[in-house]
Amino acid sequence: MSTKTIKERLNNLLADDFNKKPNGTIPVYREHRIFTNRNIKFSRIQALGFDMDYTLAQYRQDELDQLVQRLALSQMINEKGYPEEILSIPYKGNFAIRGLILDTELGNVLKMDKFRYVSLAYHGLKPLNSDTKVELYNIIRINLSSQRFQPVDTLFELLETYLYAALIDDLERIGKDVDFKGLYTDLRSSIDACHSNGSLKKEIMANPDRYFHDDPMLIPTLHQFKKVGKRLFVLTNSEPHYTDFVLSHLFRKANPFFHGWRSCFDIVGTSACKPRFFTEGTPVNVIEKKDSFFFSGGNFEYLANQLQIKPDRVLYVGDHIYGDILKSKQQSTWRTCIIVPELNDQIKADEETKPYLKSLLKNDSRHKQLNMELNWRRTQMQDLHQFKETEADELDLAGLQLIDERITTLNRQLEDNHKELSKLLFESRELRRQISSSFNPYWGRLFKTGGQLSMFAEQIRDNACIYTSSVSNFSYYGNHSYLSSMMIPMPHEKSLYPVGDLNFDVSMENTPVYPVEEEKV
Repeated sequence: MSTKTIKERLNNLLADDFNKKPNGTIPVYREHRIFTNRNIKFSRIQALGFDMDYTLAQYRQDELDQLVQRLALSQMINEKGYPEEILSIPYKGNFAIRGLILDTELGNVLKMDKFRYVSLAYHGLKPLNSDTKVELYNIIRINLSSQRFQPVDTLFELLETYLYAALIDDLERIGKDVDFKGLYTDLRSSIDACHSNGSLKKEIMANPDRYFHDDPMLIPTLHQFKKVGKRLFVLTNSEPHYTDFVLSHLFRKANPFFHGWRSCFDIVGTSACKPRFFTEGTPVNVIEKKDSFFFSGGNFEYLANQLQIKPDRVLYVGDHIYGDILKSKQQSTWRTCIIVPELNDQIKADEETKPYLKSLLKNDSRHKQLNMELNWRRTQMQDLHQFKETEADELDLAGLQLIDERITTLNRQLEDNHKELSKLLFESRELRRQISSSFNPYWGRLFKTGGQLSMFAEQIRDNACIYTSSVSNFSYYGNHSYLSSMMIPMPHEKSLYPVGDLNFDVSMENTPVYPVEEEKV
């Protein structure tokens, strides 16, 4: 949400005049923006496809996660023989972020940068110290294709990540030997059972208002696409009956734009089994053809035959970096957009931390200058000592004393430099704490780590043509909009982008196991 008040924004809108805009530009607030990795001309897009869960339908994360936690832990007790004490594990909605990696062999949770370097790590809910982290992960390269490492790609997997860490913490606290791989398998299968046995969807369908956000701009946004002649389709892994229910809930107030979801979407594909859908797929079952072509199963080729549109004229919008974006990118020329609901909180935190960032940049500049001064003075002292030793026979007493005086002066300057450096390092550490505390209290920034792009950010940059926080943000862009990407600087151009050199993340070694609530964003 913007830092401006509603009244300020209303006054700005009322006073708006296109002729007063510099170069005729019309502003879009950052939380409504679509960010571009690869240029897209909207007028060339003839069809838009959407995933359903966490794309068209935005869940209330805390409500859904608490429901899944209750059902999954009960499943582990009843079916896997875990102690009933695990039901007392408190819900912590702010532990996990997307882009983490679970090490199911050692029971650790990892955050990696774009080079696959482990920057932060936890065992259970306790941070690993730097020496242990380096010994375990930074000597050999991690193979992410191994079954040992499980990526946290979706918002559904955030709770799974927390429960895995919390269960390790809880079981080790009472002195049990934990089979980390077995625990992950039991937890994964218990959560899957909540989906497959219908218990999770039954509770959601009984009270949809509790579990879904209402987005008043979703329906007008879809109508905006339809009125300029674009074909719309849904491609979801959810079953037909649940898809019908969720879409009906989203379109319950669709008048006067639509009479229901069938008048909006030309094609709805369910039980898609993505990412398998983009290769061999599964057998097709056509459910209805009347108003909307409604089917289950199938594969990419089947859907392409129904669309009859060149693949590079299709924009597919989803939230799963692997199942929706990466695999569709690998197997087709579809253009891609990833929905990142967390983006709004990141933007808000960016705004809040601007003063700290400005100070950190200033400290970083002075730090570099101080290092230059220290190196220069150390070198000069060495040169003076060497000159004094080698030329002693040629120097008179006055000359030797001048060298001693200069060395004394350099020592004093070095002492002053070291005092300033200590103060600077302490201030920078506190500034990083301030910045990190505005983001996730365990993992810091979603898109950065250790001064580099996080692995999650790099995946988005490499595989998603565009990204935004919500489907309804498309309503701020017309059919003739042209989204152009920014140039990515080479290292020799980094002086134009000094922020990229900074380490924003505070060390997690001294972070409490349960950060205080005031640190939540």
